[in-house]
Amino acid sequence: MQYLKSHPFSWIIFLCLLLATWFQIYAIWGLLFMWWAVSSFMTGQAFLIETIDSRDNPPLFYAITIMWFAFGLLYVVQDLAWRLFGIYIG
Repeated sequence: MQYLKSHPFSWIIFLCLLLATWFQIYAIWGLLFMWWAVSSFMTGQAFLIETIDSRDNPPLFYAITIMWFAFGLLYVVQDLAWRLFGIYIG
């Protein structure tokens, strides 16, 4: 029970992601991917299998960060297009 008191916001997000997956609401995952991209720009570090620092390898850092943002945007647009207009973007 002590673990639930540590990082309560992360536990809430974890539960929301599980519920979003269960109910097939993938826009939530898209928002998370976009947040990862924004936080990568703020910290100067991206993660894909290993941590990439923007000072050590700028091209790879920007490629990974832009990829996370693009995947997030795709998930949000695709999910909302399907839910609101019945349009499948695949």
